[in-house]
Amino acid sequence: MEILKTIKVSEVVNNVADAVNNGDVNPLEAAVSLKKLELIVKAAKNRIEDAVIEESSKYDKSFAYADAEITSKNSAGRYDYSEIPEVVSMELELKALKDKHKAAIKNDIIDLSTGELIKAPIYKGGKEIISIKLNK
Repeated sequence: MEILKTIKVSEVVNNVADAVNNGDVNPLEAAVSLKKLELIVKAAKNRIEDAVIEESSKYDKSFAYADAEITSKNSAGRYDYSEIPEVVSMELELKALKDKHKAAIKNDIIDLSTGELIKAPIYKGGKEIISIKLNK
């Protein structure tokens, strides 16, 4: 891990981007290599997470270590409404309402109870992305 201590993130990012933008490295080659690095980093972090938490418990809640500031904190909590019938029922109603309006995208639909035309939702497309799945 000694080599990682001297790495400056911004320099590496600039080097990769410059190599691609200058035509020195094929953009797809860079993207596949970065995907591999992403998976390596994620898997390694997951495997050492418990040891990192245990080690950080020996320090204050927030402390400097190497060239980083480390802070121990709880992740965001979530409320679970699955045991509240009223909420579950309303969520199902909302889903049905959204589905009804989505169906109006393809065809004009009249609400039989009101006689009104059901308004179609506005579709906002996402930007084009590339998905990379590595072969095992």
